[in-house]
Amino acid sequence: MRLGTTLHIGRLTVQVDAFILLCIFLSCGMFVSLGFWQLDRAAEKRSQADAWRAAVEAEPVPFAAIQASDDARETLVSNNRRVALEGSFQNEISFLVLYQFFQGRPGYELVTPVRPAGGGDLVLVSRGWIAPDDNGGRPDVPVVAGTQSMIARLYLPDTDIPPGDITDDSWPVRMPRLNVTQAGRLLGEPVYPHVLRLESGQPGVQGQHWSQPDFSTRSHYAYTAQWFGLAVLVLLASLAYASNILTLLRER
Repeated sequence: MRLGTTLHIGRLTVQVDAFILLCIFLSCGMFVSLGFWQLDRAAEKRSQADAWRAAVEAEPVPFAAIQASDDARETLVSNNRRVALEGSFQNEISFLVLYQFFQGRPGYELVTPVRPAGGGDLVLVSRGWIAPDDNGGRPDVPVVAGTQSMIARLYLPDTDIPPGDITDDSWPVRMPRLNVTQAGRLLGEPVYPHVLRLESGQPGVQGQHWSQPDFSTRSHYAYTAQWFGLAVLVLLASLAYASNILTLLRER
């Protein structure tokens, strides 16, 4: 047996059923909750965009500083962090990451180890996109001689990158994806655990094919309007179903 009653507001009558009313409240509550969740996601995107812009505008941190201690790593190692590195390119032991595109053309991402001038582990420096040779094979790696000073950005992937199958038995080695641990094993010596991506205008840089993160909030606000709109629609449809409001409107 359902609990219900009839409300009279002037000529308007509304049939109130407790079970249906509960369903309406639960549905509207869910839609409103989803709307606020989308607003939270939009605020999170804005915060990420602010952090990204701050990193872009920040002064470069000396590479030695981010290796100094565990505390320094926690505070200085972050995605897109600008880093100043001085060292020499190990041109003869570069990596070519497959399936990279730049301006609609297929090619490779050229990654060359750099030996820091102050000593320490090798650093994998992504120089950017490079085209294959005329036959579609491995290109000649542009040589950068001597000790160089460069500005790059730390790249911290969102997920772990699995190692890939390696078929080359000579350098430069082609890799389906860049796994730092696997690269260290091929090099036969310790490697810094993150990749540095060269900024434009730096020695040895190639085409900058890296995609920029999407911080657009447009879709979140569109979904917010959708969920709030559905909540209003449920309320209006329920009122029309349970009352004589349509009949009153037709009589006007």
